[in-house]
Amino acid sequence: MSKHTTVPRTLSRRLVALLAAMALLAAMALPVYAQAQPEPSVQPEPSVQMQETFDTGNNAGTGNNDDTDNKSKTKEDTGTGEGTGTSADTDSSDTNGGTSPNPGANSTTPAGDTKPSTDTTPPPSTDNTATTTADEDTAADEKNKNNTNDTTSKNSSDNSGSPKDVQQQDDEKAEETSLATQAGIETFKIYFVAPSSWGTLNASDKVYCYGRKNDVDPEKKFDNKEMTGTEEGLVDGVSRKVYCFELTTGANDADTVDCPNRGLYRLHFYVNGGKVCQAIENHWTNIDEFRNKCYYADANKWVKYLDPTDHTAFKNQSMAFKNATADALTDVVAHFYEKKDGKLASVGTHSLGNVDAAAKRTFEIPAYACSYVQFTAGENDTAISSLYNFYGQNVEDGEKSFLFDKNDCYCFVYNTKVSNWATGEGRTIYYDATFSKLDAEHPDHAIPKANETVYYRLKGSETNTTKDGKMVKVDDTGNLYVIDGVDSKYDRIIFSNNNFQNNDNGCGSRTGELAIPSEETPCFYADTSDDVTYNNKVRDGYWGELGTVRDAETGKSTSDNKRDVVAINKGGTFVVDPATKYISTTLYDYYTDYELNGNSRTEYNVSEGHSQQNWVTFREFDQAISDYYKNYDENEEKKGANGNKILYPIYTGHFQPSQWIVPFKDIAGKLNLYGWQDDTYKTFISANNSAGDEKDSAEGKYDFAFQGIVANTLSANGDLLMNSGTKKTPAATTLVEPHFNESFLSGANSKNAKLGEVYHNVSFPFTKKQIFSDEPGVDYWWYDSSKTSLYLREDTSKKQLYLGNDKNKGRDNSGETADYVDDKSKNLDSMGRHKDENSSDVNTRYGFFPFNESLEQTCVASQYNYGYGAKLEIPFSITSDGKVESPTTKEHVPIRYYFSGDDDVWVFIDGKLVLDIGGAHGKVSGILDFSQPQTENQKPIVTAYVSQVKCNKYVGPGVGPGYGPNETNNNTEPTKITYTIDPNATDENIKNTTPTLYYQKNTVEIDDLTTGTHTLTMYYMERGMWESNMAVAFNFPDHNELQVQKVVNADGVNSLFKNCFTDKRIFNFTIRNQATHYGKTEAKGDKVTTINLLQPGNSAPDPKNFTTTTDTGGKNRFKIVTSPPADLNVTAGTRLLNWFAELEDLTPSPGSHRDERYGILRLDGDQTIDISGMSYLSFDIYVDSPAGDAALSNMYLELRDSNNKQKGCLNQTFIGGKDLYGQVEMHNRQWITVKLSLADVKADVGFDESRVKELRFGCNYPRSIYLRNIVFSSKAVPQQVTGFTTKQENIADYGSAVSGKLMPAVNAQYTSDAEQGTMVVDKNGGFVLKDGETITFKDQFRRGSYLSINEQVDTNLFDTQWTIYENGQAVETTKAGKGEKLTLDGNPISLKDRPGTAPDDGRIENKNAEGEGAQKDNNLNVYDGKKPSGKNVNDKTIVFRSYANPDAKDVDGETKLKVVFVNTVKTGSLTINKVQAANSATLTGPYKFIVRFTNVGGHALEDEAIETECTVEVGVPYVINNIPVGTRFTIKEVPTDDSKLAGASVTGGGSGTTVLSDYTVRGSIVEGDEHKAVATFTNTKQDLLDITGKKVWLDANGSLVTGNLPTIYVQLQRRHEKTEGAQEAWKPVPCQNQDYLPVNNSYDGMKFSFLGQPAKDYDDVNQTPYEYRVVEGYVDANVFHAVEDNGTIPIDGKVYSVTYKNEKTDAAGKDSAKLTVTITNTQQDPKFTLDITKADAEKTSKLLAGVEFKLEKLTTDGKDVDSGFTAQIGVTNDKGKPMLKGTNGNPTNESAFTGLEAGKYRLTETKAAKDYNLLSAPIIITFTKEGKCQIGDGTLTSTADSNIFTGDAVNGYKLALTVLNRKTPTLPHTGADAPSLWLLIGLPLAVAGLLILVFRYNKKGGRQR
Repeated sequence: MSKHTTVPRTLSRRLVALLAAMALLAAMALPVYAQAQPEPSVQPEPSVQMQETFDTGNNAGTGNNDDTDNKSKTKEDTGTGEGTGTSADTDSSDTNGGTSPNPGANSTTPAGDTKPSTDTTPPPSTDNTATTTADEDTAADEKNKNNTNDTTSKNSSDNSGSPKDVQQQDDEKAEETSLATQAGIETFKIYFVAPSSWGTLNASDKVYCYGRKNDVDPEKKFDNKEMTGTEEGLVDGVSRKVYCFELTTGANDADTVDCPNRGLYRLHFYVNGGKVCQAIENHWTNIDEFRNKCYYADANKWVKYLDPTDHTAFKNQSMAFKNATADALTDVVAHFYEKKDGKLASVGTHSLGNVDAAAKRTFEIPAYACSYVQFTAGENDTAISSLYNFYGQNVEDGEKSFLFDKNDCYCFVYNTKVSNWATGEGRTIYYDATFSKLDAEHPDHAIPKANETVYYRLKGSETNTTKDGKMVKVDDTGNLYVIDGVDSKYDRIIFSNNNFQNNDNGCGSRTGELAIPSEETPCFYADTSDDVTYNNKVRDGYWGELGTVRDAETGKSTSDNKRDVVAINKGGTFVVDPATKYISTTLYDYYTDYELNGNSRTEYNVSEGHSQQNWVTFREFDQAISDYYKNYDENEEKKGANGNKILYPIYTGHFQPSQWIVPFKDIAGKLNLYGWQDDTYKTFISANNSAGDEKDSAEGKYDFAFQGIVANTLSANGDLLMNSGTKKTPAATTLVEPHFNESFLSGANSKNAKLGEVYHNVSFPFTKKQIFSDEPGVDYWWYDSSKTSLYLREDTSKKQLYLGNDKNKGRDNSGETADYVDDKSKNLDSMGRHKDENSSDVNTRYGFFPFNESLEQTCVASQYNYGYGAKLEIPFSITSDGKVESPTTKEHVPIRYYFSGDDDVWVFIDGKLVLDIGGAHGKVSGILDFSQPQTENQKPIVTAYVSQVKCNKYVGPGVGPGYGPNETNNNTEPTKITYTIDPNATDENIKNTTPTLYYQKNTVEIDDLTTGTHTLTMYYMERGMWESNMAVAFNFPDHNELQVQKVVNADGVNSLFKNCFTDKRIFNFTIRNQATHYGKTEAKGDKVTTINLLQPGNSAPDPKNFTTTTDTGGKNRFKIVTSPPADLNVTAGTRLLNWFAELEDLTPSPGSHRDERYGILRLDGDQTIDISGMSYLSFDIYVDSPAGDAALSNMYLELRDSNNKQKGCLNQTFIGGKDLYGQVEMHNRQWITVKLSLADVKADVGFDESRVKELRFGCNYPRSIYLRNIVFSSKAVPQQVTGFTTKQENIADYGSAVSGKLMPAVNAQYTSDAEQGTMVVDKNGGFVLKDGETITFKDQFRRGSYLSINEQVDTNLFDTQWTIYENGQAVETTKAGKGEKLTLDGNPISLKDRPGTAPDDGRIENKNAEGEGAQKDNNLNVYDGKKPSGKNVNDKTIVFRSYANPDAKDVDGETKLKVVFVNTVKTGSLTINKVQAANSATLTGPYKFIVRFTNVGGHALEDEAIETECTVEVGVPYVINNIPVGTRFTIKEVPTDDSKLAGASVTGGGSGTTVLSDYTVRGSIVEGDEHKAVATFTNTKQDLLDITGKKVWLDANGSLVTGNLPTIYVQLQRRHEKTEGAQEAWKPVPCQNQDYLPVNNSYDGMKFSFLGQPAKDYDDVNQTPYEYRVVEGYVDANVFHAVEDNGTIPIDGKVYSVTYKNEKTDAAGKDSAKLTVTITNTQQDPKFTLDITKADAEKTSKLLAGVEFKLEKLTTDGKDVDSGFTAQIGVTNDKGKPMLKGTNGNPTNESAFTGLEAGKYRLTETKAAKDYNLLSAPIIITFTKEGKCQIGDGTLTSTADSNIFTGDAVNGYKLALTVLNRKTPTLPHTGADAPSLWLLIGLPLAVAGLLILVFRYNKKGGRQR
């Protein structure tokens, strides 16, 4: 264009303007969205992880940054005059050769990390815009390239990948910034969401805005600026209707632009009709606070603005992951998702690989639409983050949301404590605003303010620089804020609720200057607003590690200054008063906001009068309770009709009703307590204030109880539960009442804070007093706070907490507390006035304030420690009629429990609510009356009386009527009972005579109330402040008590096994007694019902007549035995069961073949038995085996009902665990008694105890086992107690008064805190306990008796020590007192933590300690004054007398002793090693092992086998420590890589520790390290060979044999393969440390294996291959003799031929080569010898030579000669023995007729001796394969039945016959045949007399055992 012509220039200008207008139109037409903006924004509510800083170190207050370190510049730098605010160098790493495609690359506003200064003064209104020096063409080019007037960008990042291919600026899309029509003027947008108070605007309604441009000239403004349109945009994470406006800036001419000074002083939005919203009011606000942002009116904040439908806005931008833990993460993956139709759909993933500690990985957001990201790690893709919506939108439960920002909020910082989105650079500092964000009266003092954020100022001590900024929120709660990227030069910090632009730093709005600590993740836990908000102080707090439970008391304590919220008096000594009863109590102290700061109320400023400050002091505590309720109810609401929501939420504090001054409603909205709404006002106030009820009364109910707050039963764990139901339709929630929930108070709450303190085992003193006018002379154990002030104290030397006072200060040995008050316990009213002040509302002068002792000023309500609870647990028993005898009138009067006071009181008996005096009320009284109606079959009851009760939804339908003088529920006259104590009388002789009227009366049934010991649990709470009254009394019968407690110390036990010691009743005790005074008294009998399975007639009390038969589950034995072996030592007539099975049942897992092994005892026909009333099943067991002791953990006993439902040993479990009632030590060949607790034995659902049909028994091992005395039994039912106390002479002596020695305390009655009912000591003097159980003997032993209490503990498993307690205190030393009752056997000793299983206190009872009358006449007792141990040193005893006061008499109270046995579990370890075989390639690993533990502790304490997986590295021992001694283990490797298991070995361990053939290691644990089990598994990458085999048995006929198979022995042998030359000899390969292995029969047959054998000789340089074989053999003198192929072997008297078959499979993949061996043993036919002797019949010593015999074999039928057998000819020698005939006709030296096989033979004499006759007929002889013989037609005979047929299959059989011949007589020729006939007839007679017995036996086939 021509420079000299104006027309073209004008045209060019018009063209530029036209282009600018078109660009503006295009921008308005595009959908609205904006990238996350890194410039400052006040945005505290959304969980956005971004932050902003204001660096004030050098340029503060300048309004611009002269040097902001920008590395991106345009071709020609524009002017940088102060007025323009442009930067010479904006901070960005994007360098694009000076021609950045980003239109905002050279913005005139600070860019990148450059932040606006904190100067709040607007710049002067002078025009400092730089003059343009380039020609118009250049200017136009530069506009198009860089848009120097666009001030919305902060850096020059390349956003070419932005949605819709639009080049983005850093903060907003280019479309949203129009090109100016005049140089230096920028147009931008602001957005507005109307407040909800405006209601719904019509489509025709237009919104306008008004703005004031500075604070000097009010006329500099714009007005009536009309909206440019409406949109739907994403505001604060939610899509909302948005009104749009356009404003201008860029010039300092206030008349030209809307924001001439880059900000506004005032900005209002309005509609016609007077609705106005003030967004900025008289406060200079920089343009960066609102440009291109939306004012969200309801939240009073400017927020970022996005198109909610466009989830590609952040595509291709960089996101990051930082591992902020100390450990590397493996396989980290970022998963992106988009929601479609409400369901997540995967968009893509980025694999980040392994991320080392402190490392950071960057990746891109996918180009596809996606709005969610989640991170996983590890090979299983375990989620390590929540599912995050990174568009800041509302999300569903379980998801989280933040707004992505590529500069400040793009990196997920993973930490195991708290993860967050930030930059991942520099140091991170956290601020916990959980407490500081609440200031109900002065919200401007909170940090942060509502809907705002937390500000900070960093300071550097050395550089003297500061940096201001805003923190960002980490989590959804808005409680945790973070600063990311803090430079190390800053070492101090201030937190504030404002931006430091004013001096607003008082009243808690700012902290002091804090030194930044060195913790890894420092977090400042800011204090509550009480009391800084009232006293113009800076807010305090403490530094702690992020994620820890907030505890200012600990956090603020130092070694020099320990903070105590409650300063307990620890200087005194707890002295037990004999006339005092101590009740174990738990105290709960709830913390006010002031105490939550680690402060004591005693330090609080004096503040009295009407104020929320004085009345609502538990705000944080109540909010946590509110969240607790709300979360529970929201979960219950999801259950619909099945949900039980809380009926009455309760809180702590004074909640003033709305009709009076300073009502709670003034701050209720700020606290937002659950249950406070307009429509629930009456409910809230009536439950939390004493004024009104839930119906119509707003006041007048001060001393009325409010019932229904808690459920009518305690939980199974004994916890107090919130109520859901009404009196008529009870329904409990499962929510523990928070005030009595220790877990909640200790940190498990929404505040993650310690909200109070819990004090356990506090001794609460009660003294005796007569308190009721209608019960003269009847003493009660009594406490009344109006008469006795008590404070929590600690005796540090005894570690004992107790309630005490200064009554006996300075006096020795007195623990009296009653009737002593002091002013620290004065009751005050809501104005802080005590009773003696004018206008006081106090009714009772003194109250119960256990935490008030440290008060320095008295009667200052603001310093009182209000808000506490108490839980008292009182064990008791009552008489059969629920009454006691009055000593004065001798009448029987009711046993009662009494309470009077405030606030809430709930009393439970055995977990059932019996007295409900709930509510924040004045003094209300309640009584429990235990007298029983004398009606037949009437269940025991307790009657509850309450003085007055408010009407509410609980007590009746709708809002039911209450109970009081003016209530409609007064259907009967009130019960009148006079409590005689006058609370305000100073003279105890002044009695109250006005009766209390009890308007409500209820009865509650309690099971077994009149028998056994029960527990009364009282919950008391002071939560309404002011008066705190407590009077408690009870007259339960008193007893001398002996308690025995069992404690198992399993602290040192591996967590795998800790449950094995929980709830297992396995600890056996015996107790013996020797009464030293008074005579013989029989113990009360008991009633036990029994059913005896084997001898029904012995069942009791009624004999049974059912019959039983036995059956088996397979090839096993189970039979009734009436004549057992003598070794069993069984009484004649006792029926036994005998079980035996042939095989082991251990594979594939123990008990796998249970169905084939059962022994079944079945009731005949349709008979069944009913065991529903039975508690135990006991039986005696005898294992008849010489091998190692059997274990119950390998046995199973089951019951089956008539429908085959099972009880006991379900799912392949075995006897043990909770099933056992008492510890059992198994030993072979001893009768052992086993007792099972039927209640603990698991059963199938639907098992019918009333129709039991079968008992089944079995064992995993082939052992002969006998059972006897199989008996079901009930618990003992003791005799009822009928009196108030028991006289000493009426207590049983158990036979000791006459015997003069310790006797088992058979039938001594006791109760348990772990079991209902009353039990009795068994016939052996025994009882059984479990961990944590305490049993109580009440009046079962006379005072002065010797007691021998002995625990029969397994000392291999436990170390035992004992301690004796009296009244809850360990006896530190013994003493003899005056010596009137007893003496000491030596010096005083401590009875605390003494080793051993039987206590001995070293005391000797005096013979006449109870007077001479206690030893003679009717009280004859032979005690001679000698201690039992003086006669038998093993008889260790204690004397049943007081230790504190050995001289005590009846009037001094009862003796109450407790013996605690502590068993500490002994443990050992198991080590697993993985080693690499020699010459193997390197192993990588790791390797996995499955370790299975059974028979825990040697007593089968596990309920089922315990398995754990171990990962073991090569060369790094893996140790499992702290395993109970005696536990059995098996270790099996799980293949994980391409290596192969080449072998295993084990050292150490207990009996049976070995390696199995499959390289499974089995063994048991021993104590300590000396013999610890160490299993070593060797792996290799060499070629291996797995050899497996089986044994096949065939009989002589070739048929398979499977049963009753003998053990064989096999040996693995190998040699080098040879292709030429002589073969090497086979050499044995040792296995399991021996040269051969036995092979036994199993359910899978006889199998063997030799796994992991090296395929080559890897020690040989040539690596010559091996060849292997397995051979069978016999063992003689521990030497193995191999049998070659086709050889024979003798086994158990038989001969077998042995053949081998080998099949080899080559290696494939990871699998080794296989060699499968089959060894077949075929039984061989036996060999027979016919041993003939030829002799003269007349002279048998004359042996005949030259006689010839022929032996032929006949066919089976005997009719023909067997042609397959060659006839043998034998000629007798001179010894008469047939020898084989030689060729010369003479006998040879070889015996004839040997080696004969089974068959039928014919022996014929063919030639007689000279002058002798021939036998006239042959002899027929038959031999069988079974080793029998037959002569002629005689009987088939075995060797056992004959003395002529001898031998065996191994050595052959021999039939010895002597054949007699007579000489031929000289007779006529015609009679020649007669002698032959005669000889034949005489032959059998002769043979019978001349048989020869030959026996020889040499057994080889196996070892002799």
